[in-house]
Amino acid sequence: MEIKIQVCIKRYTTFVMIHLDILYKLWYPYSNIIHIRCEKQKGWNKHEETGKENRIFAGIAAAVMAVSATAVGVRSYSANAADLELDNYAKLLQYSLYFYDANMCGDKVGETSAFSWRDNCHTGDVALGGFHDAGDAIKCGQTAGFTASTLGWAYYEYKDQFQKTGTTAHFKVISDEFNEFFKRCTTLSGDTVTSFIYEVGDDGSDHGKWFAPEAMWDHGSSETYSTTNGASDIAAQYAASLAQSYLNFGNEEDLKYAVALYNFADKYRTITYDQNTYGGAAKDVQDDISWAAGWLYLATGEESYLTENSKYTQVKNDWTQDYCYANSQLGAAIINAEITGNWSFATNYIGQKVNANQNQFYVMNSWGSARYDVLMQYCALVTSKYEQSGVDYTEWAKKQMNYILGDNNANVCLVVGYNDVSATSPHHRAASNLKVSDDWHEWNSWDGKYSSSNGHVLYGALVGGPTSTDFTTYKDNATDATSNEVAIDYQVGLVAAAAGLYDKYQTGSVVAQIGDEVTVYPDEVAVANGGEVTTTTTTETTTTTTETTTTTEETTTTTEEITTTPEETTTTPEETTTTTTEETTTTPEETTTTTTEETTVTEETTTVSEETTTEETTTTTSASVLPGKNVGDVNLDGKVDLLDAIHLNKYLAQLITLTPVAVANANCNQEDGTETIDDKDTSVLMKFILGSEDVKNLPYVR
Repeated sequence: MEIKIQVCIKRYTTFVMIHLDILYKLWYPYSNIIHIRCEKQKGWNKHEETGKENRIFAGIAAAVMAVSATAVGVRSYSANAADLELDNYAKLLQYSLYFYDANMCGDKVGETSAFSWRDNCHTGDVALGGFHDAGDAIKCGQTAGFTASTLGWAYYEYKDQFQKTGTTAHFKVISDEFNEFFKRCTTLSGDTVTSFIYEVGDDGSDHGKWFAPEAMWDHGSSETYSTTNGASDIAAQYAASLAQSYLNFGNEEDLKYAVALYNFADKYRTITYDQNTYGGAAKDVQDDISWAAGWLYLATGEESYLTENSKYTQVKNDWTQDYCYANSQLGAAIINAEITGNWSFATNYIGQKVNANQNQFYVMNSWGSARYDVLMQYCALVTSKYEQSGVDYTEWAKKQMNYILGDNNANVCLVVGYNDVSATSPHHRAASNLKVSDDWHEWNSWDGKYSSSNGHVLYGALVGGPTSTDFTTYKDNATDATSNEVAIDYQVGLVAAAAGLYDKYQTGSVVAQIGDEVTVYPDEVAVANGGEVTTTTTTETTTTTTETTTTTEETTTTTEEITTTPEETTTTPEETTTTTTEETTTTPEETTTTTTEETTVTEETTTVSEETTTEETTTTTSASVLPGKNVGDVNLDGKVDLLDAIHLNKYLAQLITLTPVAVANANCNQEDGTETIDDKDTSVLMKFILGSEDVKNLPYVR
């Protein structure tokens, strides 16, 4: 896939010199296949040559988008503030959470997601659950960690606003799914992290398909990337989120994992680039470590965390200082200010942005501009919340949100399904309801509109936005990933800013119905109908009770472990299942008769709610591979093709690691009678794939 894309880039580089409008017509249908993301550098950070090609294509793409903008024109619509619901911040907060239901992954999607058109997917993943990154099906640790820790921050700051709008239950489902996934990705030995998974999925194989995740294959072991001494930035983000979960909901286990992951990040302080979709965006780990340290200080009160948190509040980053998936510096500085009262860095930085964008839409980066805008709104709102900061940026944030909700010269709302001028066709595989074949014929003939693919309404999703302060560059078309992609890190700023604006202005109301394909949370329905919601937060603890049973003839001590998990009052859209578990102890090779007259038995019922967490040990070996050896199937996808040869070459070049099963499958040349994997195995595998008469079967034995 990478080779194909490189050829395309070189080809289009030549074409642009001939005729730009022809280039646009050629590039436009394949924009998703190429899937260049300039600031994220998806898949183009590993080699200097591809880096150069990325920069070349970035310039070409900008020119193409400029040409396309003139052809699209401006939507003709006029609406007043009431029609646009510019100040309905309660509804905005409610809607903003539903995007995460569309991006859930794992074996609980069907019962958990509020969208009827989503179901279970990737049920055989080594790291089960979590959330897909964007309009694709990859699970990226860098954006997931940032998203979860920003969600946790928003709830920490505006807990009462979630309560008032009845959105706490929905929020907790999302927060718990993130944090349970992080724990499933982490292998502990005592209190020490021995390895953790930082990405599940592969750019090439994932982006080569355009259909719902339910129809996709499971992510194999070769697509599960873990580390024993790196990805410290991602480990720190996981730690921050888990520490917040402890602060917000009191789960002691979350704090244990938070401390362990922080210690891991602090020990190695290394960024891992091997198949990190966002590798190259983050330039440092100190911002992430300082960010996590601030939250651990709030959770534990230990001064060493505050010392670490204070290290990165005055240092400039070489990419951007905006709070985003690639940099947590501003967030770390704001938390530090909340603790110490020193707001100088936060206010100086935010003040510059506010003053420079008083009368225009704030665009920090042209790719996904709305993402940076809402995140800056949130940072401005949090800073304004504290009187000690001495600033008030709330009106600026309100004006910026007005732009997003449709008060702009293109009359387009960037939040799907929110009002009558909302974007309709976001760059999202599942919601588009389009399934393309391997030759991409359907994609090439598709107009990029959900109306022609019978797509689903992706309620609440924040689309990328215009490429400049002028909204006329925006195109409501799913094939335009620059303007219309959606992602978990895009969305989190909308959730946080909506909560902050509702806290300030207290305007609007949630709704009882969203759409035919959406199950609205009961608490939200109750609030919409004029009721109130009382949420009780229960700390999840484990209590062990020892009971002694005595007989007359022989003293027999039976130790029965009773685990009691307090029932949580979190309400989900579907019926909560209560399981009664009775533990029976059997002693092998010895029959024990208990005299009922002399034995007192206390009946104990263990009630387990759906929120009960079962500790799992996660390994990086696949549990879902084919039984036995399947020689040649190096990537463990059930077939032997060119992708296996690519994986084998990457392994020999020490770019990736393979599971023991994959290594066994890679032993294609068994002529030498050894298990050694070398270039001869690659040669044999390629001959087999190409149909050579020399190698008709695998393994090859002369």
